[in-house]
Amino acid sequence: MSIEIVDVVFLRGREMPVAVEFLGRTRVLSEGREVALSRQNISFLAYLVLFREIDHPREVIIEQFWSSCEPTRGRSCLGTALQRLRKALQVNGSNWLELSPRGEPRISPLAPIWFDIVEFEAAIMPALVVPQGMLEASLLQNLVVGLTHYRGDLLLGWYDDWVLAERERLRLLCLRGYRRLMEHHVSVGDMDNALAAGQSALRIEPLQELVQQHVIELYCNTGQRVSAIRQYEKLATMLKAELGIAPSKNTSALIDRIRSERSVS
Repeated sequence: MSIEIVDVVFLRGREMPVAVEFLGRTRVLSEGREVALSRQNISFLAYLVLFREIDHPREVIIEQFWSSCEPTRGRSCLGTALQRLRKALQVNGSNWLELSPRGEPRISPLAPIWFDIVEFEAAIMPALVVPQGMLEASLLQNLVVGLTHYRGDLLLGWYDDWVLAERERLRLLCLRGYRRLMEHHVSVGDMDNALAAGQSALRIEPLQELVQQHVIELYCNTGQRVSAIRQYEKLATMLKAELGIAPSKNTSALIDRIRSERSVS
């Protein structure tokens, strides 16, 4: 299930005329039309979204984005960036880019703007705090929809330190989401969808050995021993090529047991 943006996005009963995507691809749409923003303005907007719970002093923002400028010039650049964002993302009747009581720029929590990062996190987090086992229908649906928002890594092509840190955080959050989805499907006996969730996690990070173990076990438990062995061999090849190591003792013991069962049968 995915959200296709046509003219406006309707989310939780609210009309969202502006939609912003940072995951996998970077684009800003207003009334269905793509808005051109500079790389720095896109980065600045993403920064405000990702750290939306924090009121950043202007000096901190200037140091982050315009550190090479003199203080006066930096303040001017910040003002220009804010002005350009307000002009580019015009939302009637909404001051979506507001100032805190101390004059610090921030995105209004009531802004009628759809951000894929916000929806991704909001949909996944509730499922992750539930103990292992079956998820309630609403949590499961939100988890599945939330995972569709992760079309790829955050801000591809940007290499600022804060971007790299947030990219890794969101990547790990997505992996946790797929692992939780896999746990749910296993608990209800839906091994096919459990395998699909595991393979989705491995497409994001194939060197997650714990997930690899679960996938190998799922193949074995569904009578697909040949696929289990192939999965292990693929893992062993990747670990040697990427890290120069062999699979862990637990993974090796698992595949030895599977091979033994196969030879006996």
